[in-house]
Amino acid sequence: MKKKNILKVFSSAMALSVILAGCSTNSKTSKETSKPAVDFKTSVDNGGEVVKDATLKVGILSGDPLTGMFNPVFYLQATDSAVMEDTMSYTFASDHSYKLKEDDEDAPVKFHLDRDKNQSVLTIRNDLKWNDGKDVTADDIIATYELMGNPKYTDNIRYKVDFEVIEGMKDYHEGKATKISGISKKDDKTVVIQYKEIKAALLWGSGFITTFLNKDQVDAASKDFSKFVEAELNTKPLSYGPYYLDKVVNGESVLAKQNPYFYKKDDVKIKEIQFKVVTPAQASSVLKNGDVDYMASVTPNVWNATKDANNGTLLGQPDFYISYVGFKLGTWDKENGEVKVNPEAKAADKRVRQAFGYAVDWDQINEKIYKGLRFTPTNSGIYPPRSEDYYNKDGQKFKKDVEKAKQLLDEAGLKDTDGDGLREDKNGNKLTFNFAIRNTGQDYDQTLADSFIKSWKEVGLDVRLTDGKLMSAKDWTQRVTSDDPSIDLFQGAWGLGTNPNPSRLLGDKARMNYQRYISDTLKKDLETIDSKDMLDDAKRKEAYQKFDKDFAEEAAWLPFSWNTEITWVNKRIKNFDVQKYSFGEQKMYTLELTSNDSIKG
Repeated sequence: MKKKNILKVFSSAMALSVILAGCSTNSKTSKETSKPAVDFKTSVDNGGEVVKDATLKVGILSGDPLTGMFNPVFYLQATDSAVMEDTMSYTFASDHSYKLKEDDEDAPVKFHLDRDKNQSVLTIRNDLKWNDGKDVTADDIIATYELMGNPKYTDNIRYKVDFEVIEGMKDYHEGKATKISGISKKDDKTVVIQYKEIKAALLWGSGFITTFLNKDQVDAASKDFSKFVEAELNTKPLSYGPYYLDKVVNGESVLAKQNPYFYKKDDVKIKEIQFKVVTPAQASSVLKNGDVDYMASVTPNVWNATKDANNGTLLGQPDFYISYVGFKLGTWDKENGEVKVNPEAKAADKRVRQAFGYAVDWDQINEKIYKGLRFTPTNSGIYPPRSEDYYNKDGQKFKKDVEKAKQLLDEAGLKDTDGDGLREDKNGNKLTFNFAIRNTGQDYDQTLADSFIKSWKEVGLDVRLTDGKLMSAKDWTQRVTSDDPSIDLFQGAWGLGTNPNPSRLLGDKARMNYQRYISDTLKKDLETIDSKDMLDDAKRKEAYQKFDKDFAEEAAWLPFSWNTEITWVNKRIKNFDVQKYSFGEQKMYTLELTSNDSIKG
C-alpha cells in the first residue's frame, strides 16, 4: 500500500518532541477497541432528480500512468486494474466473506463445487455476450486457462503453483502435454474442472481464474509472445461486462462505453465512464474543482486537504492492510524451499519480542503520525475488521507497559551489566539490534523510526538503524528478502487481499515469510487450515482464529497499523455505499447522476 504525506514537520527532532510527548510514561489506558480515531460514514444519500446520458468521471489516484495493458487476467499495474474492475470484471458472485458464491443463477457464470468428485462446474449464461455481439462460450474459458499455463509464455508472472491443483496443469505448463487434461468442455456453455483435491482456498480464487478472455483474441496474441503486450487482447480487449474500453489516451485516460449486449443492459444507468489518472499532488484540487466524481483509495494527505470540502463526501471503512515490525528469526533455505529458523537469532526468545511490543505506545503513534486514520491491530493483525468472518473483536493488542517489558527482558536474561542503561545479552556481551525501515519520501519517515528507537531504549534495548540511516525502497527489499545478516528487525507492510488463508504470508513454504519463522504449533495450525475440513464454515473460522491467537503469542511480528480505505463521492452521485459496493451489492453501472456536470467546491 502507498504511504503519503499527512504530517508536515520542521525537523525530525522537533517533530519527535511534539508527537511523542508523554510516551515515556506507561500507557495502560490505551483504547481497548480497535478502530480508527476518525469516524467515517460508510454511505451517503445526496438525493436529487436523476439526469440521463451524463458521463461519470472516475479518478485513479496514482503517481504512475496507465500502462495500457487492459487485460483483466494479465495486467501488470494497479492503475490498469482500476479501469477494468468496474467495466469488464463481472463473472462470479461473492458473499460477505468475499468467498465465491455457489449456484448463483444471476451471476454471468454460475459456479458449482462438487466436493465428492473434486470438481467445479462453470455454467455460462445463455445471454452472456461479448461487446461484438458473439456468445461467450466454453472455448473462451478453456483458452484462458491454457494461456495461463502456456509453457511458451515465459514472461507470465500470474502463473503460480496454485494452478497445479488442476489435474494435468503441471504437465501442460512443463510442455509435456498439449492440453490440460483436467479441464473439459461438457457443452458450449459448460466447463468442468477436475482437481487433485479441493481446498478452501479455491473458494477465494486460489488456482482459479475469475475473469475470462476471448478465445479468438487469445489465439492471436499467442502466435508471438515477444509481442504479447501489443496484442489487441491487452490493448483493445473484448468485454462481456457492462462496459468496453472505447478510447484510450496513452498513460492518461480511458473512456468506457456501455456494452450494448450486456445481459443486464436495462440496469445500466451510466452509459459512459471517463477514467483519469490523478497524481497525489493534484488530487485535492481535482476533487474540490469537481474534475472527478469518484475516487477510491484516497490517501491520508489527500483526505487531510479535502475533508472540509462541501462538494462531496469522504466515506471510509477498514482496509485489507497491515503494517508491522518483524523480527529476523532465520533464513530462507533455497534448496528445500522453506523457512529455516535460527535458534541463535538475537530475538529468538519470544519474551524479548513481546518486550519490544510492550515498550511502544502503538495507539499514540497511529493517532499522531497517521492522524487517526490508522489504528492498532489485535492478535496477529492478519484479520482486520473488514474480514468480517475472522476478525476477533475481543482480540488482544499491545499496550505500552514499560515495567512488563523490563520484566520480560530480565526473565530472558537480557540485563544491563555495565550500568550504561542498555542491556547486554545473556552472556554479558554488548547487544545491538539493527533496524531496517524505509525512506518512503514522507516527512514523517525519520520521526517514525526515531519514535520506535526511543521507546525501545527506554526499556534498555539498544536499537540502531541499519547503516545508520533510512533505507531506499529498493535497498530495503533486496536486503530484507535476501536475509541480510545486518538486519535484526524491520518495518514492513502487506496488502492482505480477501483470501483469509495465512499460509501465503506466514507459512514455512512462503517466500514472503520475511521473518523466516515457523514453530511446531503454527505449522500444525496451518496444516489444519489447509485440510479439506476447512470447507466447513464453522471449522474454518475456529481454525483461523486459533492461528490468529497462536501467532500473536509467538510475536514473530508486532502488528503496527490497520488502515482506513477512504473513498470520495461527489454530490452529483445520488447515493453510494462503500460496504455494499465492496460486497458487489451495488455496482458502478447502477449509480445515478443528478446533474450533467460534477459539482464544484
